[in-house]
Amino acid sequence: MKKFRKNDLSLHHYLRYNVLHEYIETDISVPLVYMPDISTTGSVVYEAQSTRYPSPVSLGRGWAYIDQYGDVTEQQNRVTVYDSVGSAISGTEYMIDYVDGRVITSGSVTPATVTCDYFYVSLVNEWQDVEAADVAVVVIDLNEFEKVPFQLGGGKRVPRKGYLHIFATNQAERDDLMELLYDGINEKCVPNQNWTRGSMLDWNGTWNDDYIYELIQYESSLHIENVRARHVTPPFINGIPRTDHTMLSDLNRYRARIDFEIFYWKEN
Repeated sequence: MKKFRKNDLSLHHYLRYNVLHEYIETDISVPLVYMPDISTTGSVVYEAQSTRYPSPVSLGRGWAYIDQYGDVTEQQNRVTVYDSVGSAISGTEYMIDYVDGRVITSGSVTPATVTCDYFYVSLVNEWQDVEAADVAVVVIDLNEFEKVPFQLGGGKRVPRKGYLHIFATNQAERDDLMELLYDGINEKCVPNQNWTRGSMLDWNGTWNDDYIYELIQYESSLHIENVRARHVTPPFINGIPRTDHTMLSDLNRYRARIDFEIFYWKEN
């Protein structure tokens, strides 16, 4: 995994748990439905049937997999699974697919409902994912970079341009998200993780038991500066004034953008 992607993952994790934690919500007593098509002997899958909108498992969301920012082990208090009489089932009896909202057992227990914390705001890294995710959505866009040597001594300063694109359901939500994200990154430092054994979640959405918290050696934290926030006003569409919100799509009606610079120092 190259440095560019490691920076992306580190910023994504920081935003998800240290900034957007105010937008973690709880879905209570959600029915779990047996999924015969994807179950096998010794791996029985139950999927949560939530009625929340946006769906807790839509693109860029999912269930919370650590209890709080800074934790490096799987959550113990974010997801609770119950049987048909309302008794909590021990976490040793099942695995959780945090991305798709599923409970996986060996067949020794029969889960009936789940109460879980989930991410209300979708956080994605690709523009093409925006339309597939229901608002509210935040797109992380880190692009151009350069590696500039220090004027004195060895080492390099590696700056990058970054943008957070906000798509909200209404004006109040847009402004709240814009201010929350601005305050959350302005003049802040983000741990520059190495992700040596992958991210916290495995390829199948379950907790990655091989994950270790490790910072990149001989490099500083990620520093964020020159943060600027503004509303994004759509242009005229076929001569229709851009202030006519009734003619705009739900996705483009309430938008904002935060520009910033993120950099780290690297020793030779």
